[in-house]
Amino acid sequence: MMLNWSWVALVAFLLGGWCVCEGCWEHEKSALLQLKPFFNHIEDVDYYWVEGKQSSDCCKWKRVECNTSTGRVMRLFLNLTYTTTTTYGDLEYTEYDDYAYNSYASEKKDHWHLNASLFLPFEELKSLYLGGSSIAGCVDSQGFERLSSKLEKLEILDLSHNYFNDSIFASLSQLSSLKSLNLAINQFTASNSTDGIKRLSKLSKLETLDLRGNKLGNNIIPHLHDFTSLKSLRLQNCGLKLTVDMLEFNNLINLKELYLGENKIESLGSFSQKKEQLRLIKLEVLGLSDNLFNNSIFSSLAALSNLKFLHIRHNKLEGPIRVKDLNGLSNLEELDMFDNEVNDFVPSQGNETKLKLMNLKVLDLSGNLFNSSMLSSLSGLSNLKSLSLELNNSESIDLKGLDALNNLEELNMFCNNYFYNMEGMACSLSPRSLDIFPLLKTLSLGGFSFNGTKTALSPLDLKNLESLEIRETSLENNFLQKIGAMPSLKLLLLSDCALNGTLQNSQGFCELPNLQFLYISDKLTGNLPECFSNLTSLESLYLYSNQLSGNLSVLESLTSLRTLDLSSNQFSGNISALRNLKSLRTLYLSSNQFSGNISALRNLKSLRTLDLSSNQFSGSISALGNLKSLRDLPLSNNNFEIPSSLGPLFNLSKLRSIYADNNTIYDETETLSLVAPTFQLKSISLSCCGEVESFPRFLNHQHDLESVDLSNINFKGKQFPIWLLESNINLINLVLANNSLLGHFELPIVPHTELSSLDISKNSFEGSIPNEIGAKLPSLSFLNMSKNNFGGSIPVSIGDLNSLDTLDLSNNNLTGEVPEDLAIGCSSLRILTLSNNSLHGHMFSSNFSLRNLEVLQLDGNHFSGRIPDFLSNCSSLSTLDVSNNKLSGDIPRWMGNMSRLENIVMGNNHLEGPIPIEFCQLNLNLQLLDISSNNISGSLPSCLSPLSITEVHLSKNKLRGPLTDAFVNSTQLVTLDLSHNQLTGNIPIWVGKLSQLNHLILNNNHFEGWIPLQLCRLGNLSLIHLSNNNLSGKIPPCLKITTMNHISQEVVSSPAAMSPSGSFSIEEPIEFTRKNRSDSYKGRVLSYLSGIDLSCNHLTGEIPQEVKNFQNINFLNLSHNSLTGPIPPAVSELRQIESLDLSYNNLTGTIPLQIVRLTFLVSFSVANNNLSGSTPKMTAQFALFEESSYLGNPFLCGAPLPKNCSTSGPSSSKPKVSSDNGLIDMDVFYVSFVVAYVMVVLTIASVLYINPHWRRAWFYHIEAGITCCYYFLEDYILPKRFHCG
Repeated sequence: MMLNWSWVALVAFLLGGWCVCEGCWEHEKSALLQLKPFFNHIEDVDYYWVEGKQSSDCCKWKRVECNTSTGRVMRLFLNLTYTTTTTYGDLEYTEYDDYAYNSYASEKKDHWHLNASLFLPFEELKSLYLGGSSIAGCVDSQGFERLSSKLEKLEILDLSHNYFNDSIFASLSQLSSLKSLNLAINQFTASNSTDGIKRLSKLSKLETLDLRGNKLGNNIIPHLHDFTSLKSLRLQNCGLKLTVDMLEFNNLINLKELYLGENKIESLGSFSQKKEQLRLIKLEVLGLSDNLFNNSIFSSLAALSNLKFLHIRHNKLEGPIRVKDLNGLSNLEELDMFDNEVNDFVPSQGNETKLKLMNLKVLDLSGNLFNSSMLSSLSGLSNLKSLSLELNNSESIDLKGLDALNNLEELNMFCNNYFYNMEGMACSLSPRSLDIFPLLKTLSLGGFSFNGTKTALSPLDLKNLESLEIRETSLENNFLQKIGAMPSLKLLLLSDCALNGTLQNSQGFCELPNLQFLYISDKLTGNLPECFSNLTSLESLYLYSNQLSGNLSVLESLTSLRTLDLSSNQFSGNISALRNLKSLRTLYLSSNQFSGNISALRNLKSLRTLDLSSNQFSGSISALGNLKSLRDLPLSNNNFEIPSSLGPLFNLSKLRSIYADNNTIYDETETLSLVAPTFQLKSISLSCCGEVESFPRFLNHQHDLESVDLSNINFKGKQFPIWLLESNINLINLVLANNSLLGHFELPIVPHTELSSLDISKNSFEGSIPNEIGAKLPSLSFLNMSKNNFGGSIPVSIGDLNSLDTLDLSNNNLTGEVPEDLAIGCSSLRILTLSNNSLHGHMFSSNFSLRNLEVLQLDGNHFSGRIPDFLSNCSSLSTLDVSNNKLSGDIPRWMGNMSRLENIVMGNNHLEGPIPIEFCQLNLNLQLLDISSNNISGSLPSCLSPLSITEVHLSKNKLRGPLTDAFVNSTQLVTLDLSHNQLTGNIPIWVGKLSQLNHLILNNNHFEGWIPLQLCRLGNLSLIHLSNNNLSGKIPPCLKITTMNHISQEVVSSPAAMSPSGSFSIEEPIEFTRKNRSDSYKGRVLSYLSGIDLSCNHLTGEIPQEVKNFQNINFLNLSHNSLTGPIPPAVSELRQIESLDLSYNNLTGTIPLQIVRLTFLVSFSVANNNLSGSTPKMTAQFALFEESSYLGNPFLCGAPLPKNCSTSGPSSSKPKVSSDNGLIDMDVFYVSFVVAYVMVVLTIASVLYINPHWRRAWFYHIEAGITCCYYFLEDYILPKRFHCG
């Protein structure tokens, strides 16, 4: 009978599904698949927890560990990234990867509630890791208390990096089997959690409790008294401060580890004076890092007699520490004092000079202020295995005193004097001194000079070395040849070691059979040596930021490589050599010169990150369709042809980001329009070029997008894709600039609370900006709607955007005034750009709260009134542009107190009065000053000489007086425009010190004297405009001229163009007369112009032969002077010249025949001189010049003049030579002129005397003419200098 019942029970057991199937229990597998949707953010879960993957045995699934005997699940690792370690004894911990968590947290923001009953099937579960899963709590009645009855073996529970609050404690307190509970970085606070944590004391078996990263405060400590079973307690970053009395932990008699780091604790109380009361006799690990302890902490810790591990990095330790205080910690095995300001170990009573911590194995003294003299105090640490220290001197370092440290396995030593290497002040170290450490396995050196000879570190006696890192230490290239003598080496890192030249084929590192990690970042050149193929054990190869070139054929055999970084070199050719590196997970090839297609990548199916940006790759990206593990894909700055549909990538289910800017984006027939891609992107950037019919349809299937940049693609008049906003509620950044979008700008129906950056500039949107923009996009911090056709007024609701940092509405058709709500509500605004609209009224209302403004651009509007004084409250203001408005009044004096002002642009207004003397306080930071086209009067302040200024535009004002010392120290000046003023005196000789000067514009003033020879020192001059002055003397033959596009961009660069970051530039026009008309030139055009205008002065002498040095000059105007002599033949060498005006001088001789070579000449005049001979042949450009170009030269003949040149003799083409060498008989001329003049006067007088009626009419017309001329001069001529050209 019993046998029958046994069979019945067995059948029921089997039919119930409680069987082992290939080692995995079927109901547990089903439970895992039920859990999967909640944890599919974990790559291993998403990919491997599938029927048929790696057989149906769930025990073989990643993140699952089973009992090898029963097949039952024992451990579930559902945290983001895990590394199981044993820190001490039988206490087991899971160290959390904060980097991975932060990366995930930035992607996944949705919090959710856990149904803990889903874990009930796992009755033999011992460890459950749920860290970093954004869990905010448990479903009602489905908390962890549900597990208490069945999961009786659960010992380890990790809930760290979630969003639990104090409500979780009640359910956790029922898990009586727990030994380890990790609650780090949740939402527990001092006010709500103390009683809840006290409930956990019911967990009588609890040995490990981690509460770090919760703001619990000092009051939490008394509530821990009943946790008597605890062996490890972590309270880092819990808001503890001032004094934490160690006696408060007295009840924790089993405590072995106590971590109090990352708080603001200054003292551990007076427990050292009550040693008999201290019961923490088992405490072996004490973490005090990142607090405020001083040197006295060591003497107080002597009461902890069994202390083995002390971490006290980054505290307030300083100066010398007494050896006696440290020696009191006689059982210490590890001491970490990193990042303090300790400078020595000093003896105390008994002359105890050496540390006698005979059990010490690990000592970290780096980041302090020691010098080499402290090494002697370490000589007694005979059992030391790891030493890290940083030295601060320039002496020779002798390690012989450490010869007793013959058990040392790890040495990390750095010198802080590296930056003095050029002066021979680096720490000097003998390579042979390292021989005293025969067991050394890890060596890291930085900032040394090997006895000042840059000798290679001898590796001969470091045969056990497994890891070698050398940074910022000068090495010779032969070091790489000798490194082969370290056969055990697994890791080699060399950074900033002055390695240059080529890698020789006999390099020693090629002889390292065990090398797994190779990192060299320096200045190496040439090809990779053939011997690289020997490094078959290599798993990570970093050679970025060198100057290596050639192809990659030598890497073909490195099939163990998992990481390859060759970025920022000069490699070229194709990448076919990589086709066999199937273990690669990370591949960086950016910033090289690779070309061809990428078909070789087709087989690299383990790749997770692939960076091909900034190369010359071309063709299709279809080869990437096989890389199903790919997550990040930068392809920018190549010649790829990428379909806007991204069809080749549809099967890459793990793809999260693609950056393909500056390739060719083309429109293909979207045969995949009905197929959804398997990926859900976080970021996509396709900014570049090309025309497509519509927005890519795959975007309709994307719901997790956070950043989208589709700028510079012509979408052929499509409307704003409002659906993209509505279907991606986590979208943070959207850039649709320069997309040819039309119509009205739409807003989502429901407010989009995540969008913080929106750029729709350079489109053709029209209509008004929606009034509800502030309500529908409340989180905007960056908004750029510039260069559209928006009209109407600025919406009042923009004032509701209290997080707005940058607002650019420039270059639209906006009208009305600046809303008061904007000036009040957008208090975080740093950059405000409203340029080139039709806004009017005062700049702002009196209610003004924009005190954080750094850039304010209101130019090109119709603002009137004064510049408001409340702008002086904007203490961070660096750029103010209010040009091209109707502002009036004086220039505010408070501007001189704005110490951060760099750019002042107020041109073309109605400002008046003098330049405030307070502007001299801006001499340190001012870079651009433009007050042109106003009514500024007075003289230039002699103290105004900004050191960093690059552009000065003060033209068209009423400035008077000499220049004196204004701008004398402004050696960075590129443009100096003081034209159209009333400045007097000589051009100052200090102008020759302005070595960066490009544009010297001083025309239409009253300058006199000679052109200073010091101008010849200015090798960067491209424009010299000195016309309409009273200058005299000769033209300096040493003048130099060039074009800006031949000058270093560092010289000509003015402040950068306006960008989202708020940088700024001005394109102030400069007037120049060329091609017989006066034009204004600005921006990029100026960089291609060069010229000299010295017209309308009193210059004498001949045109210098050195004019041939003006090779790149575009125009030359020397008209209306008193120049004599011939036209130099060298003029014909000015091959780039377009305008040449030598008219109204006293030039003689013939016109050089070679002048017809000037094929770019558009404007030419030699009129009104004393030239003779034949005009140039009417060929090429000269066939276009009319008679006016030659008039006023009576002895000049030939077309286009009516006078033909005679071939019979010289008399017809040359003037007669008179006694005074003139062109006519001047005595005859004077006599005839006087006789004729007297006769005319006598005739008029006789007529007026005889006829009184005519007499009255004569005087009437004379009086009327005088009155008319007077008012004409008053209104039109006197305000301006008469232009003689």
